[in-house]
Amino acid sequence: MSHERPFAGLKVCDISQGISGPYCGMMLAQYGADVVKIEGLNGDWIRNMGGRIEGDHSAQSLAMNRGKRSIALDLKNPKGLEIARRFAHEADVITQNFRPGVIERLGLGYDDVAAANPEVIYLTVTGFGTAGPLVNRPVTDQIMQGFSGLQSITRDREGVPLGVGTAIIDYITGIYGYQAVATALYARAMGSGGRHVKVSMLQAALAVQAGQFIRHHTQGKQPPAVGVPVGVFSTKDGYLSLSSNKPTHFAEVCDLLGLNDLKNDPDYDTHQKRIWKSTEINAEFQTALLSKSAAEWEEKFSALGLMCTRVNGYGDLLDHAQVKAEEIFTWAEQADTGAIPVPNLPGVDPATPDDARATSPRIGEHTQTLLAELGYQAGDIAALAAEKVIPPSET
Repeated sequence: MSHERPFAGLKVCDISQGISGPYCGMMLAQYGADVVKIEGLNGDWIRNMGGRIEGDHSAQSLAMNRGKRSIALDLKNPKGLEIARRFAHEADVITQNFRPGVIERLGLGYDDVAAANPEVIYLTVTGFGTAGPLVNRPVTDQIMQGFSGLQSITRDREGVPLGVGTAIIDYITGIYGYQAVATALYARAMGSGGRHVKVSMLQAALAVQAGQFIRHHTQGKQPPAVGVPVGVFSTKDGYLSLSSNKPTHFAEVCDLLGLNDLKNDPDYDTHQKRIWKSTEINAEFQTALLSKSAAEWEEKFSALGLMCTRVNGYGDLLDHAQVKAEEIFTWAEQADTGAIPVPNLPGVDPATPDDARATSPRIGEHTQTLLAELGYQAGDIAALAAEKVIPPSET
């Protein structure tokens, strides 16, 4: 065992699909666990999200399945289901995010697995939880952004709610899932035994908005801003993200932009007044910021000690000196696609380009190898392939 691979030797059975459950499994793999992804013969649906890049991969499947081994099974066939159960009965950790009732009908629910494997740490990821009127309603990240209030505090200048441009709640749910599993594993090591861990997208989405809910409750309604100026502004050649939260920043920004009338306006002479009138103040700032480039304003605001940045695109970040200095990306040599940029997880030592932790398997890539590890003989494996319980050959 080491700090870099504390979960070496840990067996993880990842039956989940999409992002939230698989992201938890991917994190376990980055810390050394042997994560076996069980997917259908056509693969996890995430492999088609946004369209295939090459072969069996989409951008999201490459991100979610790093460091895992894949076995493809027809779970509608009793023989395929028996194989999945054998993996589950030997696993230290199981992750699943099927709709309520589905996993139980397969005989892979917590009660069934724990009867044969009482020490298992079993993670169930759901959308709205396991109780309540919405328990059976399907949900995606975008829909949960709207339901959870996140879009209500993310608006354009006209006040229209906006969605975050990545599956942020799915990712956060996966991180909370990993946190809960890692904690349960520690408790098990201390003698507490197995556990059924339940994490929902709703819980995760609300947990990361704790401060916003407290502000709403204590102030009667949601303040329009946390400071002035705060937000994204157009410049001569692009966008500038500016965060000036201290009350003294308002006067400093007015001085820099030559807005003396705004600075001395009695309607804006306290921080609280400015918070509630941030929309009209930001409109004045916006007009002034069009006179120079984003890079020029970044230099001037930074000299004042204000936090700001030009709004970067992904191409900007891949070439940015700060990102390179921190070794945030590894250019992994992925089969079918060639070298791809893989962000290393915070707190994990950077992967090397040929590190198995940085690459993702094709559908069922390790099927025959994994069956052999379970004790299946070559003839048995050939018979399963002939019956289309598994793919025809290891690819």
